[in-house]
Amino acid sequence: MFSVKGYSQLDSIQHLKIVNLQSITLNKHSKGFKVITLNDSILVNNTESFSSLLRFNSPIYIKEYGAGGTSSVSFRGTNASNTAVVWNGININSINNGQSEFNSINVSLFESINIRSGGGSIEFGSGAVGGTIHLNNQLTFGNRFDNQVVSSIGSYNTFHNLYKLSYGTDKISLRIGAAYNQSDNDYKWLSYNLNNENGNYKNTDLSLGFAYKIGQFSKVSFYSSKYNGSRNFSGELPNPSSAKEKYKDLSFRNLIDFSYHKNQYNHIFSLAYLTQEYQYFNDKNLPNYNFGKSERLISKYTVNYKISTNSNIQSFSEYESTIGYTDEMEKQNRKQFSQSVIYSQLIKNKIDFNAKVRKDFNSDYTVPLVVALGVDFNVLSNVFVRLNSSTNYKVPSYNDLYWPSLGNEELIPESSEQGELGVTFKNKQIKIDVGGFYINSKDKIVWTPNGDPNRPGVWVPINIDHVINKGLELTTEFKINVLKHKFKFNANYSYTISKNQKTNEMVPFVPKHLFNGNLGYSNKKLSLFYQHLFNGKIFTTTDNSNDYSVPYFNIGNIGSSYNLIKNTKNQLDLGLKINNLFNEIYQVLPGRPMPNRTFNFNINYKF
Repeated sequence: MFSVKGYSQLDSIQHLKIVNLQSITLNKHSKGFKVITLNDSILVNNTESFSSLLRFNSPIYIKEYGAGGTSSVSFRGTNASNTAVVWNGININSINNGQSEFNSINVSLFESINIRSGGGSIEFGSGAVGGTIHLNNQLTFGNRFDNQVVSSIGSYNTFHNLYKLSYGTDKISLRIGAAYNQSDNDYKWLSYNLNNENGNYKNTDLSLGFAYKIGQFSKVSFYSSKYNGSRNFSGELPNPSSAKEKYKDLSFRNLIDFSYHKNQYNHIFSLAYLTQEYQYFNDKNLPNYNFGKSERLISKYTVNYKISTNSNIQSFSEYESTIGYTDEMEKQNRKQFSQSVIYSQLIKNKIDFNAKVRKDFNSDYTVPLVVALGVDFNVLSNVFVRLNSSTNYKVPSYNDLYWPSLGNEELIPESSEQGELGVTFKNKQIKIDVGGFYINSKDKIVWTPNGDPNRPGVWVPINIDHVINKGLELTTEFKINVLKHKFKFNANYSYTISKNQKTNEMVPFVPKHLFNGNLGYSNKKLSLFYQHLFNGKIFTTTDNSNDYSVPYFNIGNIGSSYNLIKNTKNQLDLGLKINNLFNEIYQVLPGRPMPNRTFNFNINYKF
């Protein structure tokens, strides 16, 4: 019988089975695409930051301006704005810069995170060329009352504290979460006899999820999240002490869903209101600052009709009104209506496919029809072939267009076509997935210091005429039990070539080689894990100058956890993690050394 494919990352303590409706829906609409799932126990082992979690557990390159600084992603060689971050089914990328800030997302407050490679995410927007990252809060019914407290202390006065409550009955489901993080972040810069100055940060994050069964066929769900962060931007070589910048950001997300399911029909009406604000201080010692804010109102109606046991059709109708402005940029209001349709079919338990189509009506641009097709073939009992193809389209962000003295109102939207072919082998012990992808992009938007010949060194956005991304991805997982001893290994490797076809130069911030792996051991009480990352050389300028390139680096982390208490009502684990075990000197971006060896001790108590 054909089964949906997913890849579960290394769980060095234990595997906690979680049923998540967002994950089920995602897998249902991801035929032909690779989906990696990071569950609760994985998140507990990687609480330092969202950037760190993805860096060691996914095939995504993380561009980070020093530890704790601004962080963005490059998925399959695409821009950060070509990766959609989806919170409980809602795309939360900023309208101002078109992307998400990964160091302002607290991974500890989510029950699972899904990483979906490739385009074709039509139900979440047409601009997700590289892939999508899904942040899921789980709401399930049933009698329970659970609590979790996680507290950790680490090098350089780094603290992480988390509390989560889960309560349920046959009609009510409630989840509450609160997290607080802070760090002096003044680590030493190895070989430079300097410290990371002005890098301290602190943030709080609150989340709420509530669901109520109205009747036998209907329920209402509500999700809310509020993040408040303050951080200083650390200096760079050769003079870190000159850094004085400070940044505050606040995000507030609210979503209400009403669902009705009876017979062959399933209706969901969703209403979301999201705000994002920031304050930028050029000098933290002065009261003056620049600010920006965006407000988004989204309404969505989804209806699914089950045609037969093996086929169904789903419609997504969405209207969005977005307002964005800064103290230097006039208020802009973009309105958009989109209509998407997905048809799914299973043929003889061997072939499973999705056919998708989407049309956007945008107040700023004429948007063409985009389509996607994904197919899974069960060719042998343990061998699956996946195939997908899609067209994609992305309009410029507000910053791209209107940023004072830097924005470019002559930008035109990006468009792309892509395809992927992959083969998966899996049994009870082994999963191996290898795939090749090809992305043909036109008018790609890139911020570069060489974009305007009249202003060399000034970062401005430009359209690159023609970019081709191609590469291979390998995902493996192996697990074996010997008596009471459990061993697990998984790894991600990506080989990516992203070239400007006009200049034949590599697109900046795309490593050709990227590898990460996790090795774990556990028995009844003790668990151990090791994480490793190889990040290949990257160019940071469009002319691929070696003077501004970042050399490859290898870093490893090691950790352990010991279970002190485990019974039907209580579980207490003590953990220790050492980051950058070998004390390697490395940089992710030029002039910004990353931390040396650091230690973290944590307590995880469930009751």
